[in-house]
Amino acid sequence: MDIELISYIICGIIPVIYLFIYIMNENTKTKKKRNYLYGFVVAIVIALILLAIKLLVFTLVIDKKKEDNNATTTTTTVVTTEETTTTKKTTTTVKTTKKTSYDYSKILEPTGGEVIGKTSKGYEIKKVDGLYYVDGYLIANKTFDLPENYNPGGMNKVVSEAANKMFAAAKAEKGFNLYNASGFRSYSTQKTIYNRYVSRDGKDKADTYSARPGYSEHQTGLAFDVCDKNVGACITSGFDKTEQAKWLSENAHKYGFILRYVKGKENETGYMYESWHFRYVGTELAEKLYNNGDWITVEEYFGISSSYDTKPIGA
Repeated sequence: MDIELISYIICGIIPVIYLFIYIMNENTKTKKKRNYLYGFVVAIVIALILLAIKLLVFTLVIDKKKEDNNATTTTTTVVTTEETTTTKKTTTTVKTTKKTSYDYSKILEPTGGEVIGKTSKGYEIKKVDGLYYVDGYLIANKTFDLPENYNPGGMNKVVSEAANKMFAAAKAEKGFNLYNASGFRSYSTQKTIYNRYVSRDGKDKADTYSARPGYSEHQTGLAFDVCDKNVGACITSGFDKTEQAKWLSENAHKYGFILRYVKGKENETGYMYESWHFRYVGTELAEKLYNNGDWITVEEYFGISSSYDTKPIGA
């Protein structure tokens, strides 16, 4: 226990003792009573003097601590300011990098980039900010992958507008209620989907109908799966024989879309036939690939492969 605290307790008790004795000796002689009273007063004075000294010392200590704390606070503030400045610089650098890496409004019309080779049919292959373009068209298949951080956040605006026009035409002509059932998917979303299929059917089987993360056209924001609100079969082989699937196959090219995974050409695309999956390429190329109803695949047209065992030319 603090020695100063003990002294205050003692000084506080002494007057009480004197007062108690004074009361107990109420009937004693006046002189003796006076002596106890004097002792009581003296003890009170001593206690007050000690208290004043203690308060003075305590005040000086507090002032000293404040000075020390202020000095410490000042030092800490300087350090914190330096750290904050560094963090801001780092953050700015990251933001700048992301902004210059992907201008999502220019995905359909890329500029710059590096020519890394040509396809077997002579089309130029460019790598623009980590994305592979063949003859100016963004390619995503089992050979040409996408960066993990490529994430436009949704469907490309041009693609969405073209899709809405196509859906409106289908409604006007046939009364169909077509809609985008599965559009953009991020790298992480595709990873979850693919892993679920692998767990269910095994890797080899899953690879025939689901893209590995980083290889899916859905991540580009240029492709989507079509369904009809009045058709139970959706994104399954049950959709293949519907009137909606037939209409899409015959009319999608008018709006810039291609049937991406053509029936009987699994060896070219790397995937099973999907009557519901469409990719935007613009009306010019779409017309060529439509080929009067005998669809040509992207792989066949450009002379490129789609295999996880094959690397892009020049990569």
